[in-house]
Amino acid sequence: MLVRAKYDDKPEMIAAHSSAVMIDVEGSELFAAADALTILDQIEGSLAFIDTIATRAEAKRYKEMRLTLQSAYRRLHNRMHQMGYDHTHTAGTHHSEHNE
Repeated sequence: MLVRAKYDDKPEMIAAHSSAVMIDVEGSELFAAADALTILDQIEGSLAFIDTIATRAEAKRYKEMRLTLQSAYRRLHNRMHQMGYDHTHTAGTHHSEHNE
C-alpha cells in the first residue's frame, strides 16, 4: 500500500509504503488466472528481450537467465493446466496436449 499526503503549510510530500501481506485462508488458493496470464506474457516478453535487443551477457549467465525464465514459465503454465484454466498458446509455447 502506498500513502501520500501533504501538510498545508509545507511544500514537501510525505510518503509511506508497506510490503504486500498475504493471508492463507483455508480452502482458498493464492492464485488468480488473469494475473497468471499477465505474468506468462511478461515472462515471454522478457525471453524475447534477452534473446534480441538486450546487451548480451556472457554465455553462462545468459543461459542461467534463460533457464530461470523458462522454468518460471513452465511452473506457472503447468499450474494453470492443473487447476483447469484454459488459455491460448503462442507458437513458442504450444504443446501437443492442446488442439488449438
